[in-house]
This record gives sequence, C-alpha cells and structure tokens, in this order.
Amino acid sequence: MVSSFMVAAAQNLDLNLQVVTAERDHLKMIELANEAAQSDNPPEYMILVNEKLAAGRMLEELPQSIKLILLNNTLSREQLGQFGKPRVRVPNWIGHIFPDHEKAGYDIAQSIILAENGVADGAVESPGLLAIGGNRATTASVLRVNGMERALRNYPKVILYQTIHSQWRRDKAESQMYGLVRRWPGTRLIWAANDPMALGAMDAAIARGRKPGKDIFIGGLNWSAEALERVQDGKMVASIGGHFMQGGWAMVLIHDYHMGRDFADLGVEFTAPMTVIDQSNVAQYLDVFRNQDWNRIDFKQFTRERPVNSDRYHFDLKTILNQFEG
Repeated sequence: MVSSFMVAAAQNLDLNLQVVTAERDHLKMIELANEAAQSDNPPEYMILVNEKLAAGRMLEELPQSIKLILLNNTLSREQLGQFGKPRVRVPNWIGHIFPDHEKAGYDIAQSIILAENGVADGAVESPGLLAIGGNRATTASVLRVNGMERALRNYPKVILYQTIHSQWRRDKAESQMYGLVRRWPGTRLIWAANDPMALGAMDAAIARGRKPGKDIFIGGLNWSAEALERVQDGKMVASIGGHFMQGGWAMVLIHDYHMGRDFADLGVEFTAPMTVIDQSNVAQYLDVFRNQDWNRIDFKQFTRERPVNSDRYHFDLKTILNQFEG
C-alpha cells in the first residue's frame, strides 16, 4: 500500500519514481541505497526508512548531492543526539515524515475498550486484554505498545494479561494466540500493532470457539482490505491507518522543493495523520477506495501551488474524501 500510493502520487505529480524493496532487511536496505547512489544515473532524491535503525548509516554514507527524506520510523534517542533534526548536521537530509505511532496504539486500545463496554449482551467489569506487538527493535512497534499502555492507565479496570511480539506476521500471531486465548479465558480484548496480526488473532479466537465482535473485541492497524471488510461485518472493531500515505506526502514535499517552493517555513518534520476506521466511517471509505485505486486522487490539490496549502499541508483522509463528495 505504501508503494502503490507513492507511485500514484509520483505519476500525478510528474515525478520519475523507482521503488526498491528490502523486505525489512536493514542491511539489504543500506546496500540498495548505496547501489543507487553509486549508479551511473543516481537519483536526485531518495526516501529512506529507519528499519532497525539503519537510517544512521545511510545519513552518514550517502553523498551530499542526493536530497534525503526519512519516512515512517522516528530516530532513536542515540540517533537524535548524533544527527539532530533535518538540515542541521546533515544538510541534504531535507525532511522527515512519520506517524504518531503512540497515539495510534492508544486509539486501537480505546476503540476496543469502548466497543466491549457497549456490547449488547453486557460488558464484564474487568475485561482481560492480550496485546501483540511487532518486534522489540522497531520504533513503531515500541511506540504503539507505549500508546496501548497509556490507554490502560486511563481505563484501570482493564487487565493486561500479556504482551507478546509476533514479528508483524499473521501466522505467528495466530499460533501464539491460539494458546494464549486458552491460557487466559477471561480475554475480552485483543490489541494488535498491525492488521495481519489482528487477523491472525481473530482466526485463533474463532478456532477457540470465540465470537469476534460479540465476546471478544479486536483492533489492528493498516487499513488493509481484509481488515476493513472485517470491520464492516463487525468481526473487527477498528483498523487505525493512513500512515501508508506518507510516501505520497513525501512525493508532494519533493515536488514542492524541486519547484522552488521549499516547505521549510512549515517545518522539516511532519506528523502523518492516522485515522480510526470503524463502523461509523468504513462504508464511506470503502465506497471510494475499496479497490485501492489511488490514481483517482488529485495529488496536485495537496501541493503549495494551491493557496489553501500556503500555511500548512492538509495531509488527511477527510481532505482526500472531500474530492469525491457530490
């Protein structure tokens, strides 16, 4: 979804984009970045992801002639001490876009807690929660888990039974949760740091005779097609998402920078909005984007060529959907 949204934006904005994938292998990511930089036709701009803190090496090693934008994961505390913010110690690092992972983790937890509390056949006084993180080394996973834990401080009657890490994988989450749902029969809530793990947990709960949406309440993150179908049919409470759009917003920033409309006056760090899709808005979203046809979006509406974007960028789902009203 990140790549397809980015490609649609690049095509609409007349940018020549090439996407290469490291499959979450941080060493492969560094290798691919260096290969591109040393090629006969190096890019003018490069978008990097701080997977397993690999961005530090790339910020140091890539030539100053290539303008860099970091996407998604924030820097670690140590990296912040070394590199600071964009354009300070690394002049060609021109911007950073990242979602509020901590708030997303909070929103997943709040969504499933409120859903359980409002269930027709009655909520339990102290519902048990099982949490599934991605992995311990990725900042996104850590922050989402932190957000979940903050939510639980605001809902003290919820009991956190256990937090596991399923490496972002559906199959691993399913196998782990199959045992945990049995170990913790009071489980009413399953919090997952992404949709595949939420779906795996749902499969495990069903295999254990549970009824998602009725006696167990599950939330994830990604806005994946299958998860949104499960939100629509009531088996999942919510999917938080929109962070996959960051690549498209990076295309907008690059377009503006290259056209002489530098975004630095608006900041060099941008938080990409993440939105809850639940029963209240899933039908509207799917009506427009069920097939994930991002080419329908006019990305020029988000550039600084439009006066409405003169004082801030409007990178949010509502602005996108407004293009299709009427």
